[in-house]
Amino acid sequence: MFIKKFFGLMLLVALIILPQNVSAEKTDWFDRNFNFHRMRNVIVFNVDFNQNYNSVDALNMRDTYYKNARKLKCNIITEEEARRSIGYQIGMDLESMARSNPLGARQVIMENAYNIADGWVTATVDTWENTYYIEPERTVWEQRRETRTYYDAWGQRREEVYYVQVPVTYPPRRVDVSTIQMTLQLFDARSGAQVFSRKDVRDREDYQAQKGMYGRITNSFFEDVGKKIK
Repeated sequence: MFIKKFFGLMLLVALIILPQNVSAEKTDWFDRNFNFHRMRNVIVFNVDFNQNYNSVDALNMRDTYYKNARKLKCNIITEEEARRSIGYQIGMDLESMARSNPLGARQVIMENAYNIADGWVTATVDTWENTYYIEPERTVWEQRRETRTYYDAWGQRREEVYYVQVPVTYPPRRVDVSTIQMTLQLFDARSGAQVFSRKDVRDREDYQAQKGMYGRITNSFFEDVGKKIK
């Protein structure tokens, strides 16, 4: 009974730690004539989401985003800091404007970004989706560990371990799939032109796993752009 429980526990642990199927596809474009090294101050706008989140989730995802933004290897200016600084310079209350017309306030920041920064970053979550499919019943061949006892030439009892191939049938199962797609862009503050763009699409066979992929997407983007800037 103990042995059965032990192997049952080991099987459960193995199922938990085995990696789920993951796919990722990144598509980049960048201006080969642009001098990224002169980027010393960059405004990082808040992420645009296609759905609402509770306050705790929103704050955690914001923290993850700005933590990863530090990998740009330059001075990071948040959207809120840019509103206050540019609003003071041009004599506009961008804080109030942002509450009633956030896109308008952001546009004013972009038009005047060159006063405080060399560029700005925007990020949009285009897709945040949970789907599933049914994997039909399947039979696969697997190795099974067996033991047998024998006596050697001196009459000593020995145990031998060997492996055999056996068919194992698994019943139909539901497979949850989490999908996220993001567009991240870097713009030059002087010209307003886009100089780097990435489309990152990822999915994972897991339930509501987008937050982890979101963190890896933003980390990868800021890390790669940071290599161009430094």
